[in-house]
Amino acid sequence: MVPISPSLRLSAALRAAVAVLHEVATPTPECCNLLARAFPADVSERDTKTWNFENNNFWSATEIRNPTCVFLPDSTEKVAEAVTLFVQHKWRFAVKGGGHSAIPQAANIDGGVLMPMHRLNSTAIDFERGALRVGTGVLMGDIYAALDPHNLTAMIGRYEKVGMGLAMGAGFSYLVNREGLAIDNILDYEVVLADGSVVNANAGSNSDLFRALKGGNNNFGVVTHVTLATVQTEGAIYGGVVYYPESSLPHVTDQIYDHHTRQAIVDTSTHVLPQYGYNGTTNETISFCPIIYNRAVDELPEVLRGWIGTSYTKSSLKKRQYHDLSVELNAGFPDGLVQEQRVFSAYADANLYRDVWAAYHQWLQKYQHIPGLYGLHVNMPITPHVIVRGSANGGNSLGLQSAGNRTLGALYFGITLDNMSDAPEVLPAHGEFVRSMENLAKSRGLWHPYIMLTYSGYDQPAIASYGPENVAFLRKAQEKYNPDHVFQRLVPGGQKPPSLH
Repeated sequence: MVPISPSLRLSAALRAAVAVLHEVATPTPECCNLLARAFPADVSERDTKTWNFENNNFWSATEIRNPTCVFLPDSTEKVAEAVTLFVQHKWRFAVKGGGHSAIPQAANIDGGVLMPMHRLNSTAIDFERGALRVGTGVLMGDIYAALDPHNLTAMIGRYEKVGMGLAMGAGFSYLVNREGLAIDNILDYEVVLADGSVVNANAGSNSDLFRALKGGNNNFGVVTHVTLATVQTEGAIYGGVVYYPESSLPHVTDQIYDHHTRQAIVDTSTHVLPQYGYNGTTNETISFCPIIYNRAVDELPEVLRGWIGTSYTKSSLKKRQYHDLSVELNAGFPDGLVQEQRVFSAYADANLYRDVWAAYHQWLQKYQHIPGLYGLHVNMPITPHVIVRGSANGGNSLGLQSAGNRTLGALYFGITLDNMSDAPEVLPAHGEFVRSMENLAKSRGLWHPYIMLTYSGYDQPAIASYGPENVAFLRKAQEKYNPDHVFQRLVPGGQKPPSLH
């Protein structure tokens, strides 16, 4: 652990403010007053314009809470000073990156301090090293915009407005089949620990923390910057979204299984994100699939031709760059509605994939009367090569090695509603349905315990799913870097490991 440098110690104004407070936990309003004295340009009280924007600027309305104030740091130094203050006075806080989680209080808080990171949005390319250093307030679109002009890319999320939370969860990218998960392509984390010290975690320094963060979520510190590995591109890719009518869905299901077990394995430059969508308002069911070949070709290669051999209604396939594609994909997913995500993993099996979608489609139709109901089912492959890349790049905390030489499908279930008042009727039943699909997979010997954290529901034990050995490793790392359990006690939101509360 590296002691905090003099430049990162508490400012004179903050030390003076701290001195007037008692040793006991301070009420949050007093916290916010103290923060405002120390950082007058960076703190916004409840019901101000900035507070209202930050409290409502989330992908899902489930994340809109009632923080006492908003603190907007623009440097690692300010984050370190604030964390020191929070810990000294036992103030609860939440850290917000892109605000794309649907788990209540994962990136917001009731009665505490909301700390959005979007002013930490720098992007700096190191061409010689093959790396990109970014602030954790950056969005995926910003990264693609920085790298595309240099014929470079990074293993990051696929949607323009997704944030860097995936860098502590897992992370699918356009190149996941070739390069592995996003967390397995991180070179360095800059982290503010509970004692206010700032450390770098990488393969050569604090390597245990480095591995713990690769899947450990917000449980060890506040990550302020991440260094990503970059790879050379051919200057363009070929890809877009292909839309299929309900009559084509059986053929789409066949293509999904073929992609999981053949396409993604024989040609790792392929990437497909197959999605089924049910619109309760119109009672319409379609499939829309982003299909990408990560090379500068003028048409889909033979290995992906089955996707356009299936009857479709429209397509945006063309030669383009990653930023352009990330904008198109994000356009179909508006912010501010009531969202819930759930996920589980199963070994690739054509019959299971077909039966799960049929059951979900039937379940969704029972809730057609709910205003704005939309159901989304996605099936994303984790191939053996993805898992091997993770091990080759230093390992992570996910426990995927137990899958052996078989492809896993990450089966995603997403539901959207217009009104929070309908959540009590729909969301508990949604959880029960997904559990019933897990039981179906178990009954066929196809279930795998891994729950991908970035798509998990609030009550799904994502970190526990990594297995006892990895949980024990995370516990050991916590006792070293977060011995007082600050990032569980004072940062209550998000997925927490078992026995680390």
